[in-house]
Amino acid sequence: MATAEPSVNDLSPMLQPGVEKEPMLLLDTTGSMSYAAAEGSTVERRQVIGEAIGRIVEVLGAEDSQAAQEQAAGEDAGGLMTVTFAGGTAECIDDLSPDNWRQKWQAIRWGGGTQIMPGWEKLVDTYLEEFGDTPKQDRPHLLALVITDGEADDTDQFAQTLAQAKGGVYVCIAILGYGQEHDRALQVYKQIEAQNDHVRVVTFGSETDPNTIADGLLSMIA
Repeated sequence: MATAEPSVNDLSPMLQPGVEKEPMLLLDTTGSMSYAAAEGSTVERRQVIGEAIGRIVEVLGAEDSQAAQEQAAGEDAGGLMTVTFAGGTAECIDDLSPDNWRQKWQAIRWGGGTQIMPGWEKLVDTYLEEFGDTPKQDRPHLLALVITDGEADDTDQFAQTLAQAKGGVYVCIAILGYGQEHDRALQVYKQIEAQNDHVRVVTFGSETDPNTIADGLLSMIA
């Protein structure tokens, strides 16, 4: 009998309240993200996750633990630093904020195969560009939110990398969609989660309500 996935009401925060953190988004922008969110639905996966991200950045905009420092440096505060990956390449599209997320979302080019390691490496590099000169003990924890809808071609390499996640690195993997690709991805990432308490995996399956997805992700990262 399959183990029931936790409901949105069961998803606890990955970090304790008061722990300084820097949430960052690693977003799958491959071609399959344009597929239906649920069988028989006309809603695309990228549409439902886009609206969910819009709600998430509204909440994080009020909670960004680095907002004061970013404002002092003359940067946009309250955003969700975002890296996209597809087709073996990755791109940092900078902060998604309540003011710009819809415009930036519409500018994303969707398509290509699923290789996640270029995205992960870009995410870590982006974090280190901002905090690399800060002593490790003084850096905010990197809280990576990974949103994908299937197993990557380089999942094994990504799994090995995640197995080493420790210290100030925490990873939340959210899986969308349905069918064999979804099921294989969930199985692989759940195996990583079982061996590392710095990795959390949740599936939203065929969910088409962006508020449900936003609530679930926020309960883990906010």
